[in-house]
Amino acid sequence: MLLALLLLATNQVEAQKKLAADSIAAVEKQWVAKILANTIAPQSGNKFKKAPTGFALYFIEADTLKVPYWVYVPKQYNPAKAHKTIVYLHGGVGSIKQFQYKDPEYATESIFALAERYNAIVLYPFAKKDFGWMQQPASFQYVLDMIDAAKQSYHINAQQVFLGGMSNGGSATFWFASNHPDLFAGFYTFAALPKLQISEINFKALASKPFYSLHAHDDSLYLYKNVKATYDLHKAEAKAWHLETVPQGGHGFIYRKNSEEVMQGLLDKLLLHQ
Repeated sequence: MLLALLLLATNQVEAQKKLAADSIAAVEKQWVAKILANTIAPQSGNKFKKAPTGFALYFIEADTLKVPYWVYVPKQYNPAKAHKTIVYLHGGVGSIKQFQYKDPEYATESIFALAERYNAIVLYPFAKKDFGWMQQPASFQYVLDMIDAAKQSYHINAQQVFLGGMSNGGSATFWFASNHPDLFAGFYTFAALPKLQISEINFKALASKPFYSLHAHDDSLYLYKNVKATYDLHKAEAKAWHLETVPQGGHGFIYRKNSEEVMQGLLDKLLLHQ
């Protein structure tokens, strides 16, 4: 009798897991269909096309992969006008096994709400453990290719493209600032370690374009004292690099209740004064 009850309980748990998985899959399928429907073809002639507000899903061939990225179009997007553009590199790359473009939870990132404030297009590339901006050169090239591809469909102001990110994405930002400062109007990072696995940082390159970093004093993953030590060591050469802090919030401080306000405080300095 006891064995039968245990088997029944196990079957019920498995059935609940399957139901939950099926529900998630249905939500993801609906989300992907919606954002695929928002894609637009490259411009024809000198005029850019109207674009649906919100998210659109695209793919780029990189190595042997089809790599996804989102484009977020603000409500006031005008195809006749060149728009500021924010490239956002997400964190958590080392623990992600699959590209998370199917997950609508990513659409709640504060960067998308702030895009409305700046009337900016947001380019949101996806990464994973074996294709991410930690030590795979192809993933860095993919970001540059994504920007070029987006310029074919959306009216992007090439002189006002800002790149940054959180955690791993923030660390990767130092690579772009080191190797391609001429392609961007400025850089930003949240909870980023100024250290690269792929190469050394060229701190002298951080003298030409504004670079704003925000870090929590109680970050237990990338200790503030270590970030501050690197900042102090290189500040004389990295003259455009500004390190700012929040007192608490840990490594994920941009996901707290006041995340939008905190991010805005930094991004205003970068995007509203260019």
